Amino acid sequence: MKRKIVIIQGPTASGKSAIALKLAKEFNGFLISADSRMIYKGMDIGTNKDKGKRVANTYIVQGVEEKMIDVVLPDQDFTVDDWVKQVKQIIKVDKRLPIIVGGTGFYTQALTNNFKLPVGKNRELRDKLEQELAEKGLVSLVKRIKEIDLEIESKIDVQNPRRVIRAAEICLQTKKPLERQVGRPLYDVLQIGINFDREKLYEKINKRVDEMIEEGLVREVEGLMQQGYSEKLQSMTGIGYRQVVEYLTGKISSADAVELIKRDTRRYAKRQITWLKRDKTIKWVNSLKEAQDLMKKFV
Repeated sequence: MKRKIVIIQGPTASGKSAIALKLAKEFNGFLISADSRMIYKGMDIGTNKDKGKRVANTYIVQGVEEKMIDVVLPDQDFTVDDWVKQVKQIIKVDKRLPIIVGGTGFYTQALTNNFKLPVGKNRELRDKLEQELAEKGLVSLVKRIKEIDLEIESKIDVQNPRRVIRAAEICLQTKKPLERQVGRPLYDVLQIGINFDREKLYEKINKRVDEMIEEGLVREVEGLMQQGYSEKLQSMTGIGYRQVVEYLTGKISSADAVELIKRDTRRYAKRQITWLKRDKTIKWVNSLKEAQDLMKKFV
């Protein structure tokens, strides 16, 4: 029998983390973060990590273990391939029910479909691509990919620099459109999606950004810069971080930074929604009770 895993899906600020935590408590499970930003140490407020504490090498949230938090430093590379490899090992070793939660849909899709990418990392090429990104911008890099793969915009989030660089790395080496080989599914998967009202979601996003500022997001970014982490790092280009960097370097006002964070987070949520709605295996729920009912039947 295949190992059972549960994935809680939903756009940012949809409340998926709170529901996942309650389900983990009820069904003797543990959490695995599928968030491409929460992997970075020292980046807590801007990534909206669950309020918890680190005990040895484990992150604890309200008595529940959450894995794949604080995995690498902000200047270290970490790809979807790295995430899948580590998560597979976690699931193999820990016999409790894995409940995966996070907004990076590409991570969970790569795990459930057992993606196998055609080529590995190419450090020399990646350095050139990152330099091109810094000098010419994201649009230029996407244009280069489209010379090989006209459908790239339907395959990746072309607003995400990390996804674009990885896609370029693959396409430029293979000289072929981006294709992910689907391997044999390894797990019996239940995907639960948290329904939401779009206007309320946007209101919640705006409120969350205000709370991040009050909690000290500017101090967090300032501290990272003082430690020598460059604004050009992929980790520092995430929503919240790049806008605050622009404020700290005198390019925009603090008020403009806050408004840009809100706007870009709303746009990110919209892209997440588009991505999730394509996946017909997700079972959408309106309440914790509906999620619990699905879990009872599944486990």
